[in-house]
Amino acid sequence: MQASSSSAKAGYHHGNLKPALVEAADAIIREKGIEGFSLREAARRAGVSIGAPAHHFGSATGLLTEVALLGYDSLGEALNADAASDDPAHDLRRLALAYVRFALAHPGRFRLMFRPDLINRDDPRYAEASTRALSGFAGAIGRRAGSGTDRMADLFVVWSSIHGMANLILDGKAKYLFGGATPDHFVEAILPDLLATDWPFGKA
Repeated sequence: MQASSSSAKAGYHHGNLKPALVEAADAIIREKGIEGFSLREAARRAGVSIGAPAHHFGSATGLLTEVALLGYDSLGEALNADAASDDPAHDLRRLALAYVRFALAHPGRFRLMFRPDLINRDDPRYAEASTRALSGFAGAIGRRAGSGTDRMADLFVVWSSIHGMANLILDGKAKYLFGGATPDHFVEAILPDLLATDWPFGKA
């Protein structure tokens, strides 16, 4: 116990406590979902007192906002890993598939990122992080639609569509429509063909 206390103090003096708490919160959400998160458990995993998270983040909202920002950063990495091609419709389908794969791989982060009751979406970093993550979608829409179109309206339609798909798949709805397909099987074997045929604005 003494070693844990000493380690926590050392981490504090070296500026590692805040990242450690974010990592602890992220791990809890990854393992137990949002419902399993608590400041007490985050503090226990980081080896600090129960008051430390509130001291550094103000509240559970402050700490969870950091995890949500981490989620947007990792989403952006997943979406923008490949360079844009000369076929924006193809890029949109690739990005849509990457979006759903991210949701399946990181369901806790994914759900948290869109919970206004749990995170502070007024934090200016939130808008910046979400804009960066969706930059590939915005760029592909702009290249596909051309000038004189409402790109924000198109982005809203595209994002709403693929975000809805991701949530339905996470909720296990695909199996009722596609012969009992598991989420992983649906995403890898069925969704690519659906996107190629019907998405985002009909066949390109």
